[in-house]
Amino acid sequence: MSVNKIPYHIRRKLDQKQIDLVEGEEFTLRCRNCSRAWTPDTRNRQRLPKGYWKCPEGCNEAVGEMETRRMRVLLVDDDIPLTKSLAAVMRKSGYKVSTAFTGTQALEASKEHPFEAVILDIRLPDIDGVELLRHIRSEDPVIGTIMLSGAATMEDAVESLNQGADAFILKPADPEELLYRLGTVTGFKRLERELRQARARYTELFTIIHED
Repeated sequence: MSVNKIPYHIRRKLDQKQIDLVEGEEFTLRCRNCSRAWTPDTRNRQRLPKGYWKCPEGCNEAVGEMETRRMRVLLVDDDIPLTKSLAAVMRKSGYKVSTAFTGTQALEASKEHPFEAVILDIRLPDIDGVELLRHIRSEDPVIGTIMLSGAATMEDAVESLNQGADAFILKPADPEELLYRLGTVTGFKRLERELRQARARYTELFTIIHED
């Protein structure tokens, strides 16, 4: 099966569990850690069995799940029903989600908690979404940012990306696509944050050594 044909929620689970789909063999899986391949048994089942994604060797057990549960996400959109619906989907997937319906509420929320990612509507009633993006990025340049828009133009998309947005999704947002993009963005941002911290420690150590 081509990777591009795999549904978003399956692709996200593959990355989260550190496994690959074996090319040419439908739903034969291979662990990225130990290279063990296996075909989960789904006979006479309407739902995936418990442990479907688990490597038989156990080396990917709980991979990604604890990290996801620690991630705090801010969802900002003045469409209240949509916001509540998307927030429920993300919470079910393990994210800690705070919501805001205006740019002002978003700024207040960002002062109360650090967020790993923020999802912004580009059209807000009080503050332009791109301006809010610019402010949030200035406060935390490593935060993951996803822009939402129901009536996007090419200029909107380009301006958002120029201001540091990591992804741009058209509304109504497909929950599977949103989860996939969120997982990808937060994964890269976590690595970037860890790299910056390592560089800072190296610089500090280098300075101490040369002061002596």
